Amino acid sequence: MFQSYRPVRRKESVIRQLDLPSTGVRTRAEFDTLPTVPRGWAWELRSGRLELSLMPVTFWYSRIVFQVLDFWREHGYEIAGDQYVADSGFARGEIGRHNFVADGVVFQPGHRPDKHSTVHAPAHLFAVVEAVWQPDQVREAIDKLRVYSMLGIPHFWIVRGDHDSDDLDGFVSMYELVGEEYKLTGSRLVSELSPN
Repeated sequence: MFQSYRPVRRKESVIRQLDLPSTGVRTRAEFDTLPTVPRGWAWELRSGRLELSLMPVTFWYSRIVFQVLDFWREHGYEIAGDQYVADSGFARGEIGRHNFVADGVVFQPGHRPDKHSTVHAPAHLFAVVEAVWQPDQVREAIDKLRVYSMLGIPHFWIVRGDHDSDDLDGFVSMYELVGEEYKLTGSRLVSELSPN
């Protein structure tokens, strides 16, 4: 039987959690009895817990992340984004529920992830890309900036979109790790990123 919902605050959004049975197995029949979720929400399994998470993946968001990742790929870097990154996240010190999930990642020069890899160690990352277009997403990206700097990831790019505009472009703020903190080293529109 399911346990009751327990609301949990996490980065400005409420996630409801259900514990898995002690066996770690939930049947299809049990899954089918879960409440239907509103559009934009999804059930996710994270660290042994079934969670209801807001998943606002829009056309702009998906398009802009891959435009930025294509810039890095054209420069010879291995990249990952979209579902792979959403499913795996990367380890914040160790594998566990407190890992951060990036919108896109760029791997260190010469690093090629194993085809079966599911989690990224921070030492393997050269850059992290976050796409935001709402105030709470901007705050979350700033929170991640502090953590990514502690992990020693050399580059962090935040791409901002205009929520009230039909414009598909985005504005990139480019941060580079200098010592132990990020410094803003450049900014430009995504459409101005040259592949060469």
